[in-house]
Amino acid sequence: MSEPILHDEEQGDGSPALVFLHYFAGSLRSWTHVAGDLSRIYRCLRIDLPGFGRSPPLRAFSVDAVAQVLSRRIAGLRLESFVLIGHSMGGKLALACAAAHPPSLAGVVLVAPSPPSPEPMDEKERARLLTTHRDRASAEHTLRMITQRPILAEEAEICIADNLMTSADAWNWWLAQGSRENITAQAERIVCPVLVLGGSADPVIPPPVITTEVMPRLADASRVEIARAGHLLPFEASKEVADSIQRFVRERCRGTAPRADRS
Repeated sequence: MSEPILHDEEQGDGSPALVFLHYFAGSLRSWTHVAGDLSRIYRCLRIDLPGFGRSPPLRAFSVDAVAQVLSRRIAGLRLESFVLIGHSMGGKLALACAAAHPPSLAGVVLVAPSPPSPEPMDEKERARLLTTHRDRASAEHTLRMITQRPILAEEAEICIADNLMTSADAWNWWLAQGSRENITAQAERIVCPVLVLGGSADPVIPPPVITTEVMPRLADASRVEIARAGHLLPFEASKEVADSIQRFVRERCRGTAPRADRS
């Protein structure tokens, strides 16, 4: 079986490189603002996860299977040093990738992450999502539910379009299986520094979930809580997210010193 070709976009230069993994029903476009800011200093690679955005789905999905595809894609870049940055579903996948101890991994940033334990998703909400794939009204409802700060109309349209673009296989896998997978044993093996970002008003991954299900599983983790923000932090609080990532990379992650900011 041939390896799926993942769609990605790259900008900037500087080491360590930053590799961005998006949220469930999103795409690499969700990182446009954050990566655009950080690409003034670092090489930024944004990836459409299998079955999302413009990447084809896998024939058989699991957290481990997706992580292996991502790990091989990243290894093929032969990066001197890199930091994995995962939002929501992408956070759980980043943990699975980091647990394999890739030699060039300098750090991990988890943004409103799905925890390594089964995600505490409301079962009525899970059932609603499973029965409304590619329904625009449902996508609009979801967007209203998970955000707390206002986002621009064009950003909202990106979120809705990405939601509707998600393949049925990827959609059903994450809701029915992937979000329920338990990778706590893998997460506990991660030794590199980890930064965990969360929104104080996130209804999907609320602060108590980060406190009880994320932080205790990580050997070397720090935490930043963004006030009055919901789940879509890359849109709702892009500057705060970018600033937190830059500070973490500068202070905690090994790698070649970044070049001067052009701004």
